[in-house]
Amino acid sequence: MQQAITAFILGAILLVGGCSVPVTDPAMDSTEGRKAHFNGREIDLGPYVEGFPYSSFHPYYDAEKLFYMKSGEITELLELPLTGQPDLRNGKPISTIDFSTRNVWNISYNDADKHLYWTGDERNDEVINLTRLDPETGTVEKLTDVPYIFGWKWNEAKDKAAYIARLGDKANRLGEVRLLDLKTGEEQAIIQDKADMRFTWGAPSWQPEGKGVVINALRDADRSYGNLVYVDFEKGTSTLLTDPSKRRSFPYTYPEWLDENTFLYFSNESGYNNVYYYDLLDKKTGPITEFTQDVGEIELLTIEGEQYLFVVTSSFIQNEFYLIDLETGKPILQKSVEFGVGIMDLKDNKMMVSISSNAAMFRIDELTVTLDTFAFQPLIDVPEDLKKRVYHAVPSRITFPTFDTDPATGEARQLHAYLYTPKNPLPKDQQMVMIQSFYGGGNSFSTRTQILAEAGIHVLSPSPRGSRGFGQEFAALNDKDLGGDEIVDVIYAARYISEKLGIPPSRVGVYGGSHGGYATMRSLTFPPETNGRNESFDWGFGVSHAGFSDIIHFYENCNIPDWVTLEAGDPKTEADKLRDRSPLYHADKMKGKLLLTHGTNDNRVPIAGSRMMADSLKKYGKDVTLVEFEGQGHGIKGLDNTVRNYQVWFDFLETLDK
Repeated sequence: MQQAITAFILGAILLVGGCSVPVTDPAMDSTEGRKAHFNGREIDLGPYVEGFPYSSFHPYYDAEKLFYMKSGEITELLELPLTGQPDLRNGKPISTIDFSTRNVWNISYNDADKHLYWTGDERNDEVINLTRLDPETGTVEKLTDVPYIFGWKWNEAKDKAAYIARLGDKANRLGEVRLLDLKTGEEQAIIQDKADMRFTWGAPSWQPEGKGVVINALRDADRSYGNLVYVDFEKGTSTLLTDPSKRRSFPYTYPEWLDENTFLYFSNESGYNNVYYYDLLDKKTGPITEFTQDVGEIELLTIEGEQYLFVVTSSFIQNEFYLIDLETGKPILQKSVEFGVGIMDLKDNKMMVSISSNAAMFRIDELTVTLDTFAFQPLIDVPEDLKKRVYHAVPSRITFPTFDTDPATGEARQLHAYLYTPKNPLPKDQQMVMIQSFYGGGNSFSTRTQILAEAGIHVLSPSPRGSRGFGQEFAALNDKDLGGDEIVDVIYAARYISEKLGIPPSRVGVYGGSHGGYATMRSLTFPPETNGRNESFDWGFGVSHAGFSDIIHFYENCNIPDWVTLEAGDPKTEADKLRDRSPLYHADKMKGKLLLTHGTNDNRVPIAGSRMMADSLKKYGKDVTLVEFEGQGHGIKGLDNTVRNYQVWFDFLETLDK
């Protein structure tokens, strides 16, 4: 499930050839309508949501342009040449679409036809299709018409696209590989999946001569048994490439092949995500890297006429850069960094990369790799005056013990977390702490955390069992145990931080979105006898966004049923267990107050889950508030909705003293 519900990416200085052009937007001067109020404080949301209105950067060497979004009364898609000394305020709108009204994923530039492509919907409802935009005319074309596209990729000539469609609904779901001619619009259905090997998320990887693609598939729709399948276009057949008996989560292929028959792919079958090769001709595979830290990003770089592998290993604590010799698999260069890296575009030995950490909101650098060094040149950064207005939390890494024993040490298992301490906290008798229920612990900037800190609220962002970034074994600890020991971990986090900060349980709350929204409701209604742990905590409050309250109802109506099977179990054979793990059926046990928010167009987690929970809690006389966002999907978009959402939070939090 998506880890972020509402995210704002900020940046403000564009540097070219070492020259900088400061950007100051008039929106920096906030209007009264952008201010929220909490416990006598006025929180100016303007710097966060309007101070720098640019986001979603997509720089392309081939286009020599930067494509990006600008939010305001509407959200626009702009382009700007990457030459001279460009000023982001001079970006040219290339579409009349208000992008706050739809989802747009993975914008890609096709240098063959000079168009932009993305997968997305038309009304924030996650009916995901392939869309093309002509930047010159603004013409937008919806190229496919299916309920959902798992992934797509064009061929080497960029005149055809292979995509994986999810067809049907509920019990009739199936996956199908299709070919789309980008010039004529003609489609060809190649092959459908079967129950024992379901096609799933991941971009197809084209064989260089275009004979077929490698795609992702799940054995028996089980996310813990991900596999790679070769699809032959001419024969209309599929061949299983990986060993289906090995546990691995979502292996995926690198788009550029080493030769006509050899490709690279990622797999965590060793316990950590590493890079492997596969030779279709010899049917041989093996590891290229053998790290005990997950590989997060790779690129094939050309340096002095030779190919090398650039690797970023990723964890919530520290990342490492490596330049690796493909022949030996041995590192030539290595560098440790304390920030997250995302590769945006590549040309020869240069990459445009995004950089962020919990202490730095956003930056784009050009990274040049030689046989001697990794050299960073800033391209986009945030101006110092804006940083002063939006940095209100001091992050610190902490660990705390949970209930079980770590087999690696034989001692109490230690869980990782980041504590965000407000620079200007509330008075001692009013202090509160909010604990992220799931998908926490990341070393990344959070606008929400900074806004809460400006309001004087402490935030704890832990990584309970099931979190990624600590290897396959830790990530699998909550498989088939949704709402079980992961919630016990959150309870231990609450106890630890309540004692550490001297904040009573009545002022300790839990929050989250999607899976985290479920975990929030589950925490407040948690039966102590779960898994025989006899654990509980007297929560003061919870905030759940886009959460599900009935696991079986969610399974039957969501667009990710395989996630439910992996995390919770099979509704067909384990219905009693899934009902027992559903907050809806323990509403009478709820502690504290609960705020539910949800978009009416949400097809990932239908709003019925929040509505049912609110109705049940009211019958038991519990303190619950449900706020619906009309026309919104799984996240909250648009300035007005964003500002309203924060004020809803603060209005709710003020009721803790009433």
